[in-house]
Amino acid sequence: MLPKSEEEIADWTKKHPDIAAIVETIADKKAKDRSIDLDKRLQEIETLRETANKEKAEAELMALHPDFITIREDDVFHEWADEQPKWVQDALYENSDDAMSVSRVIDLYKQDKQIVKSTKNTFNKADAAKSIKSTRNVPQEDESNSYLRESQVNKMSTKEYEKHSDSIMESIRSGKFIYDISGGAR
Repeated sequence: MLPKSEEEIADWTKKHPDIAAIVETIADKKAKDRSIDLDKRLQEIETLRETANKEKAEAELMALHPDFITIREDDVFHEWADEQPKWVQDALYENSDDAMSVSRVIDLYKQDKQIVKSTKNTFNKADAAKSIKSTRNVPQEDESNSYLRESQVNKMSTKEYEKHSDSIMESIRSGKFIYDISGGAR
Protein backbone atom coordinates (compact mmCIF):
# COMPACT_ATOMS: atom_id res chain seq x y z
CA MET A 1 0.00 0.00 0.00
CA LEU A 2 1.38 3.44 -1.00
CA PRO A 3 1.59 6.28 1.54
CA LYS A 4 -1.01 9.04 1.17
CA SER A 5 -0.73 11.43 4.12
CA GLU A 6 2.30 13.48 5.09
CA GLU A 7 2.85 11.25 8.10
CA GLU A 8 2.67 8.06 6.03
CA ILE A 9 5.12 9.52 3.50
CA ALA A 10 7.56 10.42 6.29
CA ASP A 11 7.31 6.88 7.73
CA TRP A 12 7.73 5.28 4.29
CA THR A 13 10.76 7.49 3.57
CA LYS A 14 12.40 6.34 6.84
CA LYS A 15 11.75 2.67 5.99
CA HIS A 16 12.93 2.98 2.35
CA PRO A 17 15.55 5.80 2.23
CA ASP A 18 17.25 4.56 -0.97
CA ILE A 19 14.00 4.32 -2.95
CA ALA A 20 12.80 7.66 -1.53
CA ALA A 21 16.04 9.32 -2.70
CA ILE A 22 15.53 7.97 -6.23
CA VAL A 23 11.89 9.09 -6.31
CA GLU A 24 12.92 12.54 -5.05
CA THR A 25 15.66 12.82 -7.69
CA ILE A 26 13.20 11.91 -10.45
CA ALA A 27 10.63 14.41 -9.11
CA ASP A 28 13.29 17.16 -8.93
CA LYS A 29 14.35 16.47 -12.52
CA LYS A 30 10.74 16.61 -13.77
CA ALA A 31 10.14 19.84 -11.86
CA LYS A 32 13.30 21.43 -13.30
CA ASP A 33 12.32 20.37 -16.84
CA ARG A 34 8.88 21.94 -16.41
CA SER A 35 10.42 25.07 -14.93
CA ILE A 36 12.78 25.45 -17.89
CA ASP A 37 9.87 24.99 -20.31
CA LEU A 38 7.81 27.61 -18.44
CA ASP A 39 10.74 30.03 -18.42
CA LYS A 40 11.08 29.65 -22.20
CA ARG A 41 7.37 30.26 -22.70
CA LEU A 42 7.42 33.33 -20.45
CA GLN A 43 10.41 34.70 -22.36
CA GLU A 44 8.56 34.21 -25.67
CA ILE A 45 5.51 36.00 -24.29
CA GLU A 46 7.66 38.85 -23.00
CA THR A 47 9.36 39.16 -26.38
CA LEU A 48 5.98 39.32 -28.12
CA ARG A 49 4.76 41.95 -25.65
CA GLU A 50 7.85 44.09 -26.19
CA THR A 51 7.50 43.80 -29.95
CA ALA A 52 3.85 44.81 -29.79
CA ASN A 53 4.68 47.81 -27.60
CA LYS A 54 7.42 48.94 -29.98
CA GLU A 55 5.14 48.55 -33.00
CA LYS A 56 2.42 50.55 -31.26
CA ALA A 57 4.90 53.28 -30.34
CA GLU A 58 6.20 53.38 -33.91
CA ALA A 59 2.66 53.77 -35.25
CA GLU A 60 2.06 56.64 -32.82
CA LEU A 61 5.34 58.23 -33.90
CA MET A 62 4.38 57.89 -37.55
CA ALA A 63 1.17 59.72 -36.77
CA LEU A 64 3.06 62.53 -35.02
CA HIS A 65 6.02 62.60 -37.40
CA PRO A 66 5.28 61.12 -40.83
CA ASP A 67 8.99 61.57 -41.64
CA PHE A 68 10.04 59.46 -38.64
CA ILE A 69 11.44 56.56 -40.72
CA THR A 70 13.56 58.93 -42.80
CA ILE A 71 14.86 60.66 -39.68
CA ARG A 72 15.57 57.36 -37.91
CA GLU A 73 17.65 56.11 -40.85
CA ASP A 74 19.61 59.38 -41.18
CA ASP A 75 23.16 59.29 -39.77
CA VAL A 76 22.95 63.05 -39.11
CA PHE A 77 20.15 62.37 -36.62
CA HIS A 78 22.17 59.75 -34.74
CA GLU A 79 25.25 61.98 -34.71
CA TRP A 80 23.09 64.77 -33.30
CA ALA A 81 21.70 62.35 -30.67
CA ASP A 82 25.24 61.33 -29.63
CA GLU A 83 25.94 64.97 -28.75
CA GLN A 84 22.78 65.32 -26.61
CA PRO A 85 22.31 64.86 -22.86
CA LYS A 86 21.75 61.37 -21.48
CA TRP A 87 17.98 61.87 -21.11
CA VAL A 88 17.68 62.44 -24.87
CA GLN A 89 19.69 59.32 -25.65
CA ASP A 90 17.68 57.32 -23.12
CA ALA A 91 14.40 58.45 -24.69
CA LEU A 92 15.62 57.29 -28.11
CA TYR A 93 17.53 54.13 -27.35
CA GLU A 94 16.52 52.85 -23.90
CA ASN A 95 12.84 53.77 -23.70
CA SER A 96 11.94 53.52 -27.36
CA ASP A 97 8.43 52.22 -26.65
CA ASP A 98 7.45 55.62 -25.16
CA ALA A 99 6.23 57.39 -28.30
CA MET A 100 5.68 60.74 -26.61
CA SER A 101 9.26 60.92 -25.29
CA VAL A 102 10.70 60.00 -28.68
CA SER A 103 8.37 62.50 -30.35
CA ARG A 104 9.62 65.28 -28.07
CA VAL A 105 13.20 64.38 -28.96
CA ILE A 106 12.35 64.50 -32.67
CA ASP A 107 10.70 67.90 -32.10
CA LEU A 108 13.94 69.06 -30.45
CA TYR A 109 16.01 67.64 -33.32
CA LYS A 110 13.84 69.40 -35.89
CA GLN A 111 14.12 72.64 -33.95
CA ASP A 112 17.91 72.36 -33.66
CA LYS A 113 18.26 71.51 -37.35
CA GLN A 114 15.63 74.07 -38.33
CA ILE A 115 13.51 71.49 -40.07
CA VAL A 116 10.16 73.12 -40.66
CA LYS A 117 7.23 71.23 -39.23
CA SER A 118 3.86 71.96 -40.69
CA THR A 119 1.80 74.43 -38.72
CA LYS A 120 -0.62 72.86 -36.33
CA ASN A 121 -4.26 73.53 -36.91
CA THR A 122 -6.88 72.87 -34.33
CA PHE A 123 -9.06 69.98 -35.27
CA ASN A 124 -12.41 69.07 -33.87
CA LYS A 125 -15.04 66.43 -34.55
CA ALA A 126 -16.82 68.62 -37.09
CA ASP A 127 -13.58 68.98 -39.08
CA ALA A 128 -13.04 65.23 -38.89
CA ALA A 129 -16.48 64.58 -40.29
CA LYS A 130 -15.79 66.91 -43.23
CA SER A 131 -12.42 65.37 -44.04
CA ILE A 132 -13.54 61.75 -43.96
CA LYS A 133 -15.76 60.59 -46.75
CA SER A 134 -18.59 58.43 -45.53
CA THR A 135 -21.00 56.25 -47.44
CA ARG A 136 -23.67 56.62 -44.77
CA ASN A 137 -26.73 58.71 -45.39
CA VAL A 138 -28.03 58.51 -41.82
CA PRO A 139 -26.00 60.08 -39.02
CA GLN A 140 -25.09 57.83 -36.12
CA GLU A 141 -26.68 58.55 -32.80
CA ASP A 142 -24.27 56.66 -30.59
CA GLU A 143 -20.76 57.60 -29.49
CA SER A 144 -19.05 55.48 -32.17
CA ASN A 145 -19.09 58.38 -34.64
CA SER A 146 -16.43 60.05 -32.49
CA TYR A 147 -14.05 57.17 -33.23
CA LEU A 148 -11.44 57.47 -35.95
CA ARG A 149 -10.44 54.49 -38.10
CA GLU A 150 -6.97 53.64 -39.33
CA SER A 151 -8.44 53.12 -42.81
CA GLN A 152 -9.80 56.68 -42.78
CA VAL A 153 -6.39 58.08 -41.87
CA ASN A 154 -4.79 55.89 -44.53
CA LYS A 155 -7.05 57.48 -47.20
CA MET A 156 -6.12 61.05 -46.21
CA SER A 157 -3.80 63.08 -48.37
CA THR A 158 -0.59 64.36 -46.81
CA LYS A 159 -2.14 67.79 -46.48
CA GLU A 160 -5.26 66.41 -44.76
CA TYR A 161 -3.09 64.29 -42.46
CA GLU A 162 -0.95 67.26 -41.43
CA LYS A 163 -4.08 69.32 -40.82
CA HIS A 164 -5.59 66.64 -38.58
CA SER A 165 -2.47 65.14 -36.97
CA ASP A 166 -3.25 66.53 -33.52
CA SER A 167 -6.74 65.06 -33.55
CA ILE A 168 -5.46 61.72 -34.82
CA MET A 169 -2.95 61.51 -31.96
CA GLU A 170 -5.62 62.49 -29.43
CA SER A 171 -7.82 59.74 -30.83
CA ILE A 172 -4.97 57.23 -30.39
CA ARG A 173 -4.21 58.43 -26.85
CA SER A 174 -7.85 58.38 -25.77
CA GLY A 175 -8.50 54.88 -27.15
CA LYS A 176 -10.88 56.16 -29.81
CA PHE A 177 -8.72 55.00 -32.71
CA ILE A 178 -9.80 51.80 -34.39
CA TYR A 179 -6.96 49.79 -35.95
CA ASP A 180 -8.95 48.24 -38.79
CA ILE A 181 -5.97 47.71 -41.12
CA SER A 182 -3.17 46.51 -38.85
CA GLY A 183 -5.48 45.41 -36.03
CA GLY A 184 -4.15 41.86 -36.08
CA ALA A 185 -0.71 43.14 -35.06
CA ARG A 186 -2.03 44.72 -31.86
